[in-house]
Amino acid sequence: MVMPVLILFLFYHLALLLWLIWGAWQLSQLPSEIPGTPSTTLPSLTIVVPARNEENTISLGLTSLSSLSYPRLSIIVVNDRSEDATGKHIADFEKQDPRIRCEVVKQLPSDWLGKNHALQLGAESSESELILFTDADVEIDDDFLKRAVTFFQQKQLDHLAGIPRVVSTDPLLYSLLGVFGLAFSLATRPWQGKDPKKDRAVGIGAFNLVRRTSYLAMGGHRELKLRPDDDLKLALLMKRHGFKTDCIKAVNGLQVEWYPNIPALARGLEKNIMTDFEYSFFKAFLANSIFAVTFLLPFLLLFIMKGPAFVVTCISVGLLLIAYLGQLREAKMPLWCVPFFPLATFLILIIFSRACFLTYFRKGVYWRDTFYSLELLRSNIIPRPGRRRSPSTIK
Repeated sequence: MVMPVLILFLFYHLALLLWLIWGAWQLSQLPSEIPGTPSTTLPSLTIVVPARNEENTISLGLTSLSSLSYPRLSIIVVNDRSEDATGKHIADFEKQDPRIRCEVVKQLPSDWLGKNHALQLGAESSESELILFTDADVEIDDDFLKRAVTFFQQKQLDHLAGIPRVVSTDPLLYSLLGVFGLAFSLATRPWQGKDPKKDRAVGIGAFNLVRRTSYLAMGGHRELKLRPDDDLKLALLMKRHGFKTDCIKAVNGLQVEWYPNIPALARGLEKNIMTDFEYSFFKAFLANSIFAVTFLLPFLLLFIMKGPAFVVTCISVGLLLIAYLGQLREAKMPLWCVPFFPLATFLILIIFSRACFLTYFRKGVYWRDTFYSLELLRSNIIPRPGRRRSPSTIK
């Protein structure tokens, strides 16, 4: 009885590996050079940057944005109720670069999340053809931005997401980021966003480029005003409203330090994990169980299986390690993380479970020092990918 189950398990892991290889091959990539559109004909662009208590990172992001030579560029930084020196840093950059303008939020409406409200405010203050939503700590390469916009125009897109290179000063964090990226790819399938037949699309907080008229036509962030995963769901909503979206691999032109260390990662994910499960603790438990069975159980079975069963288990483990190696390579993360895969998987499972428990215990989440109750968050449920609804039924 054990052997047939292990063989099925092996084929399951083989299917996952092949699925990831297929996805990596299908994911759009920018050509090294895109001929056709000179920089003088590029559409006008506004970069919207939300910032709340970002005194340690805002200078890095604005230095990168200030170095851009993109024509007809405006940069709107939305200072969202910051209580530190964020405003002073923004003011310094305003003096140095006339393209930079600051919008200040002094009071948050009761039915909005802070970042989402800041993005909406920044977008409504823009007048350009395109809007790029990015974060305060993201570094954008000048050539990459021009090529991305050219790709956007040539494909006649309404939304384009870019998957950045994630860097860290903590070497051990890379092993966890690799596991997270693996799970993220399997769960979201970013390569399916460009397929009009699939009810899937992925946005990325570091790089969400939208056509202003299309974005405003769907109401902007209003349908996402209470979603901690607004960046991910922006693409899905635009697609459900009939707009064209895509996602590109951007590790060669986009860089961000997502979190500086493992404790910061654990704290940061407290607000996100329950969102995709519509704040259903049963769904979250089921998803965490599938994650554990898929990525952790094979390593545990190595200690109890013998003979042919041990060999089959070793093959399953090998398939997982190959998938992990591929994820690290695609994301330009250090390959020495491979032996740490089981430990990293265990820690990610603990972080996910902790986030679910804290959300249940607190009856809500904290985000940027503001508390949002479960009752409030559950008022902005969006059907998950694969459960398509017409725009009029999305709440």
